[in-house]
Amino acid sequence: MALAIIKSCTIRVLSAALLLVLSNPVSTQLVPNCASTLGCLSYPVDTSCPNPDEFWSPTAVLGGCCPGCVRGLSLGAPCGDGTTTDGPTNPATPCAPGLVCGVGNVCRLNTGDCLSTYHVPADIIGWVPQCDSRGQFAPKQCRGDRINGRCFCYSAEGKRIFGWSWRNEEQNMTCACSRRRAELEAEGRFDVTLHCTQNGNYEELQCDQDVCWCADAMTGIQKPGTRAVPADLWTLLPCYNGTLHGVQYLRRCESIAFSQILQRKQFIMRGHTGVTFTDTLCEYDGSHGRYIIEGQEAACTWLDGTKIDPYKTSLQTLAAMNCNCARDWKLFTLAGRKMELVCEGNGNYAPLQSRNGALFCVDPHGFVVAENVPEQTNCEQFIFGASLL
Repeated sequence: MALAIIKSCTIRVLSAALLLVLSNPVSTQLVPNCASTLGCLSYPVDTSCPNPDEFWSPTAVLGGCCPGCVRGLSLGAPCGDGTTTDGPTNPATPCAPGLVCGVGNVCRLNTGDCLSTYHVPADIIGWVPQCDSRGQFAPKQCRGDRINGRCFCYSAEGKRIFGWSWRNEEQNMTCACSRRRAELEAEGRFDVTLHCTQNGNYEELQCDQDVCWCADAMTGIQKPGTRAVPADLWTLLPCYNGTLHGVQYLRRCESIAFSQILQRKQFIMRGHTGVTFTDTLCEYDGSHGRYIIEGQEAACTWLDGTKIDPYKTSLQTLAAMNCNCARDWKLFTLAGRKMELVCEGNGNYAPLQSRNGALFCVDPHGFVVAENVPEQTNCEQFIFGASLL
C-alpha cells in the first residue's frame, strides 16, 4: 500500500512539473550546447538575406550555434556614440557581421573577419577572399586563370601561410597541415615539427611531440592499420623510407633553427637576457625561409637557402619585405614559364606594372587587381581591405 501511495505521489509531481514547463516555456529555455544532438535545422548555402538591414551570420541563432540573418548597420553607416536618433537607424543597432565601428564613428571593414568580404563593392575591388560555411577564411584561396593561376593556403584569420599549388593541380589540396601548424604556433608552440607538402597537405610520415605516425595526406589522421610509435622508433613505421627520409626526421634548416632556440633558452635560464640571435627561418616542409639576415641586410633566398640576387633590403625596412616576386621569378624559371611582372629591389612585386604601354595594378602576390590605371595611381585602393578599413 505504501509503495502504491509513493508511486501515485511521484506521478502527480512529474505531471505538475510537465504542466509548468508547457505553460511557461520561456522559463525553461537554456543556451544550447553546439555539440549537442539538437543540431541546426538547416545550413543554408545562400548567404543573402531578404531585408536590406539584415546580414548573414554563421552564429545568428540557437545561442550562436546556427546560421541565419541578423540586423546590422551597413558599411559606412554612422555607429557608436556618433549615431543620432534622427532617422530610421536605431543607435543601439551594431555594425553588421564583418564590420566594426571604427574611426569617425562609422562602420568599417574588419578584415580579420571573413564576413567583411560580403560588404566589399564588387566594382571597386578586383578580388576578395572566399569564406567557408562557418564564416571563416577558407583554407584554400585560388587566383588567376587555369594556366598560370595558383592557389594558396590561408589561416582562418585571413593570413597567407605556407602551401601553394598551380590552379590546374589543386583538386586534392586541403591545406590541413599548414592550417594546423599555424594554429599551434599561434597558441605559442615553438617546437612544432609537423611536415607539410608543397600544397599544404600532410607528408605521409609525421613526428611531433616525441610521437611518430603514418598520416593521411589530406587530414593528418593516423592511417588505418598502422600505429603510432615513440620518436626514437620512427624508422620502424611502414611509411618510413630510408632513401627519402634519411637518418634524421628534422631537415637541415629545422635542425639549425631548433639549435638556436635551445641556445637562447639556455642563455635566458642563466640570466643572459641581452643576447641576440639571427633567427634561421624555415618553411613548413623544412626548407629554408624567404630571407636570410647578413650583417645589416636581409637577402631573399630560395628553398635551398641560396640567395636570389639582387633582391635585398636593410634591416630597418625588413618588416615590409616578403620576397614574393623574387621567389616567383625563381619558381617560374625552374618551371619553364615566363615571368612578365617586375620586382622591386626588396623582392616584392612592384604594385604598378606595365604591359604594352598599359598600366595595371597587382597585389602583393602578383595578381592583377586593376587594369588601365593612370600613372600616379595608388594601387592599394584596389586591394582587399587596404583602403576600406
